[in-house]
Amino acid sequence: MKKQRKSSGIVIIGNEILSGKTLETNSNYMCNQLFNIGVECEEIKIIKDNKLKIIETVRRFSKKFSYVFTSGGIGPTHDDITTAAITEAFNQKLCLNEEAKKRLEKHYSDDVLTKARLKMAYLPEKCRLIDNPVSIAPGFVIKNVYVLPGVPKIFQIMANEIIKSLDEGKRYYKKTVSTKLSEGIIGGYIEKIQKKFHSLEIGSYPYFKKNSFGVSLVIKGEEEKIVAEATNEIFSFIESKKGSPKIF
Repeated sequence: MKKQRKSSGIVIIGNEILSGKTLETNSNYMCNQLFNIGVECEEIKIIKDNKLKIIETVRRFSKKFSYVFTSGGIGPTHDDITTAAITEAFNQKLCLNEEAKKRLEKHYSDDVLTKARLKMAYLPEKCRLIDNPVSIAPGFVIKNVYVLPGVPKIFQIMANEIIKSLDEGKRYYKKTVSTKLSEGIIGGYIEKIQKKFHSLEIGSYPYFKKNSFGVSLVIKGEEEKIVAEATNEIFSFIESKKGSPKIF
């Protein structure tokens, strides 16, 4: 039986992202991890720390996608409102999670478990904890929504564990052909290849590095044999044009 392709959406929450103060890298990391297990990321949305906006976005994404991942707004400060907003989005109560409290008490045994820190133990009444081996304060899962912190190092470690637990889709296969030829020269041929191999997704991405210009062609599909066939045809064409092709 053919596996059904799983879909996903990512919600990035934080005023600091939209103001340009903080460079957002979590969605890129998660997209790569999802791609590796064959889960399609169909939408990424960046929103402010606004309760109503978080509620509306999370509800919509939860209905639309198999999996939803949020990043940001679950820390100890006054503007960390993601947990409360998502709790309300699913019509639940915000309660002191005893397991989360125990973890924080142990972590801060040589320090003070302040009211602000204890805030991170208040979670939706019906949720599962996501372990946080770095700063201990857990993320959580409610229905199909995975709620994670925004700090990249912590996000990445927690995301790695989540990925292992997901119901995987059919894996993608991907090859990249790079060339020093411009899109203007190879564009017409690539269009023909795309029509011939209509089941594949072929992306064209110009690049500049070390004062040189070129194009990377990314060939992606579900059948390894077809990806390889299209890649070889593209390579041969570029080679015939003396475009110094390389396959990755």
